Amino acid sequence: MKLYGSLASPFVARCWLVVAAKGGGVDLEMYEDGIKSESYLAMNPIGKMPLLVDGDTAIPESAVICEYLDQVLPGPTMLPAEPAARARVQLLCHITDLYLYPAAVALLRLPQDGDAAAIEAAKTDALAALDYIEHFLPDTGFAEGTSLTLADATLHGGINLVKLVFRNHGIENWLAQRPKLEAWWDAVTANTTLKPALDDIATALATFRKRRAEEAAKKAAAE
Repeated sequence: MKLYGSLASPFVARCWLVVAAKGGGVDLEMYEDGIKSESYLAMNPIGKMPLLVDGDTAIPESAVICEYLDQVLPGPTMLPAEPAARARVQLLCHITDLYLYPAAVALLRLPQDGDAAAIEAAKTDALAALDYIEHFLPDTGFAEGTSLTLADATLHGGINLVKLVFRNHGIENWLAQRPKLEAWWDAVTANTTLKPALDDIATALATFRKRRAEEAAKKAAAE
């Protein structure tokens, strides 16, 4: 199996954390011809990453990929069989996808000196999403129960993005105001099973940010 995409994307990173939790079994690489190439679009007309290719099967969309990986890879299950626990995992994934990511991305696209009303609205929405997550998180150090689930992989990317955009907009100490979320973050980032994947993600993000900073500096110098 191959997972196409960059770990600088939280959606690709989400899938890579599932692979790590399952014990490996998937290769990660960028698509050689690019995600807008004819060959890529033939597999995934959405034209986004990640894309998982397993033989003749091509699967886009990170949430779907994660569930597929959980079913086909050996290792511990990441979607509980018990209905209530399963629902709690799915709920945290949905809150992250439907509430946290849109607000974080909106804030990411707004410069610090941008539209003040738009910035305030995005901040409010992001903080509300974090409060939803805080409400439904247990105090076990995991998103559900006492083992890794799809919710841990999903939440990590969302919180990682929020940490970046909040820092850019001067929002501090927001984790300390949400003790269950802070305890979860400390636990998941220290998880030995996930550490190799977390290191891969950190390296990819650092490389991406350095490249963007260099591009911005070059553009400014040319103006």
